[in-house]
Parts: sequence; C-alpha cells; structure tokens
Amino acid sequence: MSANSKTLSLMASGSAMYTRKVSVSKDPDFLKVVDKLRNADVSFMNFEGQIGHPDAYPIKPYSFASYFFGEKWIAKEYAWTGFNLTSLANNHMNDWSHHAIEESIKQLDEAGIVYAGAGMNLTAAREPGYLDTPNGRVALISIDSSHEQGEFVQPPMASDPKGKFKGRPGNNTIRYDVIIDAKKETIDQLKKIRKDLNLDKFRGREKDKDKHLFFPNGGNPGLTFRESNEPGFTTISYQKDVDANIKWIKNAKEMADYVIVSHHTHANGNKKTGPYAEVPADFVKKFAHDAIDAGADICLFHGMHGKGIEIYKDKPIFYDLGWFSWMVETLPRFPYDLYDNWELDPYNSLPIDITNARPAGQFGVSPLWNQGFLFDFKMKEGKAIDIKLHPMHMGRDKPMWERGLPRIAKGKIAEEILTRQVEMSKELGTEIIIENDIGVVKL
Repeated sequence: MSANSKTLSLMASGSAMYTRKVSVSKDPDFLKVVDKLRNADVSFMNFEGQIGHPDAYPIKPYSFASYFFGEKWIAKEYAWTGFNLTSLANNHMNDWSHHAIEESIKQLDEAGIVYAGAGMNLTAAREPGYLDTPNGRVALISIDSSHEQGEFVQPPMASDPKGKFKGRPGNNTIRYDVIIDAKKETIDQLKKIRKDLNLDKFRGREKDKDKHLFFPNGGNPGLTFRESNEPGFTTISYQKDVDANIKWIKNAKEMADYVIVSHHTHANGNKKTGPYAEVPADFVKKFAHDAIDAGADICLFHGMHGKGIEIYKDKPIFYDLGWFSWMVETLPRFPYDLYDNWELDPYNSLPIDITNARPAGQFGVSPLWNQGFLFDFKMKEGKAIDIKLHPMHMGRDKPMWERGLPRIAKGKIAEEILTRQVEMSKELGTEIIIENDIGVVKL
C-alpha cells in the first residue's frame, strides 16, 4: 500500500469524564480547546466511563475512585466539543452490567463518534473502528490493561460465544503478569517463608516453574518471583493477547491509511525504577514497538498521568495522554458498593460524603488529575511531521461545579505542565522545546 501523500491533522487528548453539559460554557480558554478539536481531521479521547441504562447494575466488586454512570446526553456533548474518535477500552467500561455497554455504543453511534475497544463479545471488542476523513482513512484499535489502584485484579475481559453459551460483553484486554526478579538466596528464603506460612499447598492452576516461585494472594492472582542475577520489578504480557491484537493491526493496515493503537493501563515502572514510577511499564513499551513493527502508525496510550513521548521508526508513541476532563466530584449519584467501600452508611450518606471520604478529601486534588495536554500533530506519508503540545488546566481553584473543564494554560502554569513532559520525554530520547506556552517536539 502506498503512503498517503496528504497531510492528516490530529488532536489527541486523554481520559474524559463529563458530568455536566459543557456546551453552555462561555469560558474563552475552554472555547480555544473546542476550536482546536473541531478543526482537526481526527480528534481523539478516551471515553472513561459508561453511559447509564435504567436496567444496568454495578458489577465491579471494588472501585477506588468511582462507578461512572453517565447521562445519555454525554455522547452528544463530546461530539459538540469536537471529538470524532474514542477508545472504550478502560477499567470504567465494566463498572456496570452489559446494558451500559450497549447504551454507550448506541449513544456514540447516534452522536457520530467512531469507537473501538469494547463490545458484546471479544471479537466485537477487538475489531477496529474506522473513521473516514478528507485526508485519509483512520483505523482505531483499543486495548485495556488496567487495574484498580491497590489491587492486582484486572477488569473483565470480553469472551466469544462457544456452543450453547453466549459471549461475555467487555473489553479488548491484554493481560499481564508482575514478575519480581530476585537472587537465588532470596528465592530460597521466600520458599522457607512460604512453607512456614503453610502457603505452599495453595489450590490453583498457578504453580512453581523452573526458577519461578509463585506466592498466592487469596483470590487474587498473586506474585511470581523469578530467580535472576539482576533483581528488580518487571511486567510481562500474555503473548496470546498480544498476538490477537497484532493480527487485527495487520488487518487494519490493509484497510486504512493510518492505524492508531490506543492502550489504557495503570501499570508503570520498570526494573530500574521499581513499580509506580512515572515511566512506561516494560510490557507497555514492548507492545508499543511490536504494534508499530506490525503496521501501526500512532500509539495513543492513557491511564496514568504522563510518561513522555517516544519517536520510534518515525512514528509517535504518546505513552500517556493524561486527563482531558476530570469531573468526578460532581457525579450526582453512587451505588451502594462505593459507600460500603469507604465505610460510609449507604442509607444515610450522600454523594458529597463520598467526595470527601476519599484520600485527602475531594479525590483528584493532585495536579496530575487537573492538568493535561492537547497533543497537536500531523502525519504525512506514514511519518510524524509536526508535534506540538498545548498545556491545559481544569480550574482546580474554582468552585467544585466549575472544575474539570479543560482550559488552555498560560504563563507559569503552562511552563510547569510542559516542563514535566519535557523531562519525561528526554528519558525516551525525545527533545521538546518550549515556545510561547507551547511544547514543540524536535523531529
């Protein structure tokens, strides 16, 4: 297939949670965001949540943050903002039963927003969405590898029908294992500890393998320690999940000018940094390279809070797009489960009590939840030819009902937001210079 000689313009932003109608806003700095999104061929965001349905019920047994139950008008508000492409593969796409997945898809269809990443079975979740623009056809493949903070359980993965059984609605998922490398003497000590605690008779399919020691963790997957002369932390994906997505990437490359791969993950850190460091997890970085080697042109990753930009074989990898809109504080209702999780009386507590019960009160006070970017870039003949970063803030200093609206940042705030991205990208071999409150990637 010959490379497209036209210039395709794209705007990529991170996770979005609208809980209020933004189309009524007259905020000039927000309207600048809207103008940029509306004027691009492709405007992407991660649809972080579900659109509610009256028959939907909560199915996630635990949520650190929230069960996102969106109103039916949300899809039209995203379309009004300028979005025409979105990922559905994330941890909040399984907050509620399948009725909410069906409703989300229905409302996005009606709003004219192309999507990928979740569906009524695994094949539907893995299939690309296709967006036709005047400057080229774009395919989107969306993948989830997230988990809730503080636990190892990953969200439900969709499954396909088999015989009499229906498929399970859910996400297109790449599962992964956490591996702790340790020296032989440490492994021997762990074996003794496991025996002393009577954990070596754990009933399950997990078992010790050559130079691997499995530590059970109740009903959770547990931890695997591996004998190595280089101690540290790493993550390894399930190869069959990777292979299935690579196959779809190759298929999409035959059917579109450009292939975008979206990946939502809470995993970060590597052997050098340890877990929960703001660098891409080992399996995430490997998959990004594998995806491009298979034909992907753009990697748009999200789920944590910025991990830098890498240019690999002239293709951009945005390791974390951050947040576009964080309006969790004005969710109007929560299910019983969330009150119970935060040890609140479900019958006598109100939504504002949830907001104040979470860590530090008013969950999301960190700048990481209240700052983001519009990644403004152009592709031509299969290569990135221009990348700019427009920093945004969400009005953390404003009343709660005005927070979460993305606004173009200026001055000192813009410099602070951009400087963080400059430093993270430097570690990935990418140079970004700051000019007039905008980050410019040197290609």
